[in-house]
Amino acid sequence: MTGLRSGGWPERVLLVALLWALGGRVGVLLGAAIAGYDAVRSPRPRELLWGSLALFALTPLVVLARGLPDRATLGPDIAAGNLAAHYLAGTALALLVLGVVREVRADPDR
Repeated sequence: MTGLRSGGWPERVLLVALLWALGGRVGVLLGAAIAGYDAVRSPRPRELLWGSLALFALTPLVVLARGLPDRATLGPDIAAGNLAAHYLAGTALALLVLGVVREVRADPDR
């Protein structure tokens, strides 16, 4: 069933291709996981937005899992070498964009 809420296969392929271009091998794996989840479950936009919020909330915890930095390494580059946090935040961003696009397309007043 393909409607405004659940994206069709062209939308899923575009998502996987975009995440592949942005994230390489990990991006294509995450894109395929999101597309597979979308095909099986057909989540509502609100569910995608809540998932995005959860992943964004986990990102600082993943950075802190390495341990608190000392004063010498404290700075804006604290998460630069943490690829797990990078991919987690990227997945959260992809879910956010997908949820917002679906929310806007599903609202007939806009």
